[in-house]
Amino acid sequence: MSRPRILFVSGFFPPYSPLGAVRAPELAAHWQSNGHDVRVIAVKDPAIEGMLDLPLAPDQVTYVPYAPDTTLMQRLTGSRGRSSELATAGTAPATPAKTPKPGQRDRLRWLRQFYRQAEQFPDRHWSWIDPAVDAGRRLGADWRPDLVYSSAPPHSGHIVAQRIAEHLNLPWVAELRDPWAINAHDDVHPLIKPWRKRIALNTLAHATACVAVSATLASFTRTIVSCPTIVSYNGFGADDFPEGNTPAPFDPERLTLIHAGAIYAERRDPTPLFRALATMGEDHDKVRVQFFHDQRDWVQDKAREFGVEACLEMCQPVPRKQILARQREVDVLLMCRWDDPGGDGIIPGKLFEYIGARRPILSIGSTTGEAADVIRDGDFGLVANDTDVIANQLRAWLEQKCANGGRLPDMPAAPTTAFLRDTQFEQIDALIAQVLARA
Repeated sequence: MSRPRILFVSGFFPPYSPLGAVRAPELAAHWQSNGHDVRVIAVKDPAIEGMLDLPLAPDQVTYVPYAPDTTLMQRLTGSRGRSSELATAGTAPATPAKTPKPGQRDRLRWLRQFYRQAEQFPDRHWSWIDPAVDAGRRLGADWRPDLVYSSAPPHSGHIVAQRIAEHLNLPWVAELRDPWAINAHDDVHPLIKPWRKRIALNTLAHATACVAVSATLASFTRTIVSCPTIVSYNGFGADDFPEGNTPAPFDPERLTLIHAGAIYAERRDPTPLFRALATMGEDHDKVRVQFFHDQRDWVQDKAREFGVEACLEMCQPVPRKQILARQREVDVLLMCRWDDPGGDGIIPGKLFEYIGARRPILSIGSTTGEAADVIRDGDFGLVANDTDVIANQLRAWLEQKCANGGRLPDMPAAPTTAFLRDTQFEQIDALIAQVLARA
């Protein structure tokens, strides 16, 4: 089939997309550039608008609103929407809430977590499922796709895709960017876990084929589904970092590290770096670490514990083009990984952007798993947790920077080509061709 028609279900899609959720729009753009006819169904969430550019024409995307909160959830969690605040403005003050005792706080937290996850089951975007399925059915009546493809999280998108594919009697390919049935990173209430696993298994049982973004995730997926499953890494775009563009030194005097991904408190922990900086004496004044994204207070508190808060620069999130340019400009790219075996099969998408930027990578936290193997095998930087090893490497980079006119040399280009996004997406193209041939 020369021009496949693909209905793409993606919870996050520009302009309603977090800064790091680049795979879905890049995949849609890849298909369109290769002659595929693509239509997208996605969540409309103005709270995350404007970080990524829309890669398709507006009439190719159907955005479905969802309800981010409910009256019951507000009562159970103690939260109140903006409309409630406005409605009560100027009225008599509310009766102050009683402060729960320590034992009560734990029970309340346990109950709130259960009710929140139960009401927002299978995830907080649950309310878009039915209207998104209806939108897919209407779309299919006028423009019949050859295949439904879903990319998640949010995993509610898989439910949407499965139901649309069943209604239209079409093959369905499910792309898992994170585990669904069992995810070590998810803070799931123990009473919710069995429900979550059951709906994941029951839904994925209908998939014609699956795509996973790591070998570990693909291996696990094959144990829970009987359909073909392939690996397609996230990769980086050839146009993310124009060839031949060597920026001037970002700061000739200080070694500048940047952490451009999300920080998850107590999981992606920069403590090994802060501990190493604390041992460097006056040399730590020559190092600056920029953090973008979230968990700002938690990161600053961690740095303060080791007396290196002066090395930090907390930055507001910026559009993706700016963060890519910054990654190319600075000296070292910092990756914080969860030091737990549960995270060994998770490869942050940011790693491939780091590889494409061709700046040395400092990966701390876990020293095992696929992400660590990729860095070591490609000689893309240092994977370490040991304080002395990290401190010695920082000093070596400082010396190298000074000897090279204020900027560390670029890493070799040849090892990066295997992780080009189009190279990885070709694996998906081959799978889709096989699925459509069988259909």
